[in-house]
Amino acid sequence: MSEIIDCNILLIEDDLPLAELIQEYLSSQGYQLTHIAKGLDIEGISEQHSFDLILCDVMLPDIDGFNLKEMLEEHFLCPIIFLTALSDAEDQIRGLELGAIDYIVKPVEPNVLLARIRANLRKAQAHVSQDKIIISDLVLDKKNKTTTLDHELLDLTSQDFELLWIFAQNQGKLLSREFLFQTIIGREYNGLDRTIDARTSRLRSKLESLDIPGLIIRTVWGKGYLFTYTKTGD
Repeated sequence: MSEIIDCNILLIEDDLPLAELIQEYLSSQGYQLTHIAKGLDIEGISEQHSFDLILCDVMLPDIDGFNLKEMLEEHFLCPIIFLTALSDAEDQIRGLELGAIDYIVKPVEPNVLLARIRANLRKAQAHVSQDKIIISDLVLDKKNKTTTLDHELLDLTSQDFELLWIFAQNQGKLLSREFLFQTIIGREYNGLDRTIDARTSRLRSKLESLDIPGLIIRTVWGKGYLFTYTKTGD
């Protein structure tokens, strides 16, 4: 079975022997790793550097991983796996409720870690074709202009669907107002028209009313909008 290639992983781990072991093993499997030993070292990573996945220890020397997660999301648009010795159920629940895609308790066998990484990358990866986009249990059918979540039909208008389709095509990517305007309206954005803002606000409100955990359309002030969906409760 083919796996995701050219995968870049950020490893945040202060246990240097463990970090070296993880780096060696995952590198031998074709993954590219960047390692930092402190959470706040993310400030030294270029904004142009993107990752497909973050492995983050919780018990870091400068900031715990739970508090670091919000900063990670501001810097990088990718799933986060907590890798930690904290095995209490409350810690695991907290990590998952914060939006981590997985919570792995140390010690973990390298081959098991690899399997969990592969499974979570497959889960986070959108499957896009000409007529359908499948992101976990969210399915967009362009031909029929329908959206289902876990086989349940969502009540969306054709305008809602059009905008959601574009967001889903670009899951995890920051989309500018200019790009959305040009794609949907079909002409250059004049800097004043608020059509995209209104449609995005309406779609976001509708999705929030449907109470879909893990589905977010985030406003990045001065830059645009970001769509992510991570199924929770697996």
